[in-house]
Formats: sequence, structure tokens, C-alpha cells
Amino acid sequence: MAEEGVEVTPPTGDVVRREVGKLLRVDYRGQIICFSCLVTFLRNSLGIKYTKGQIERTLHVVSNSPGALSYKHSFVCDQCGKRMPCLSAQ
Repeated sequence: MAEEGVEVTPPTGDVVRREVGKLLRVDYRGQIICFSCLVTFLRNSLGIKYTKGQIERTLHVVSNSPGALSYKHSFVCDQCGKRMPCLSAQ
């Protein structure tokens, strides 16, 4: 869920949304991935351009906005096995 009062700059949001979509449709197709794992994957793929906090905030905004990604409030991550908020491609 998006935090109240948190703003994400459009370029950061666009880049993160595009990269998450690519990860969930191509690299991890059919999997449900928690935010923690997604942050790690995104930091590796995007490099040091964005901070962990920027990516986490953007994931929360992406999870609350309509689109082709599906937000799971509490689900078992296919990567780490922990029950956490997750995203998947619809």
C-alpha cells in the first residue's frame, strides 16, 4: 500500500514499474515475488542509480496503482519462502 504523503518522481516510478514488469514477465515468469526480493533484484539490475529507500517507496506506489501487476497483501514468496507483501504479473 502507498504511504500517505509519499511522492515518487515520475521517472523513478516509470523505471521501477518497467523493470518490475520485465522481471515478473520474463526473468521470473509465473512467480510471486516479495518486495524484499524485488528490491534486491532491482538494485542489481538498475545499479546504484537508485537507493534502496527510493525503490521501496516506488514499489509501494506501484502496488497501489492499477496496471498489469497484481499486489498480494500476504503471500509466500517464490524466491525466499517468506510470507510478505508480494507482486506478480497478471
